[in-house]
Amino acid sequence: MKRNRLGNLEQWGDVLEQLKEWKRTRELDNHQDDLLWLLRSRDNWRLREAALEMVGFLNRPTPELVREACAIMMNARLYHEVRVLAAKAVSEHLSSDRHPHVPADPLTAEARQCMNTLLKSTGRPVVHLALRRISS
Repeated sequence: MKRNRLGNLEQWGDVLEQLKEWKRTRELDNHQDDLLWLLRSRDNWRLREAALEMVGFLNRPTPELVREACAIMMNARLYHEVRVLAAKAVSEHLSSDRHPHVPADPLTAEARQCMNTLLKSTGRPVVHLALRRISS
């Protein structure tokens, strides 16, 4: 995948428009490196949240992207809204498993383990409630 760093992140409105365009034209899967870059960027919460929302529309998310969403979901130092968005992104990956009788691939198993670990932890009730709602 080719990385197109989306230009200046200070012009976040333009970046949001680009993400919407990729979604509209079904090109998101070709820009997963850009989404990963936005998830790892700590400078703009709007862009990070928008990237998490886009993860749910991917046909085949990369392992790095799913792992980064898991890392955000598990990070208790982050605000709960972004953690819930990350949980939704991870659950989209899990629900896209089209063959329930086939053993899960290692990434799916890792994502499930991540969600189960979060549910077993003592943390913010709002994150637990959202995760239970998402996963049911």
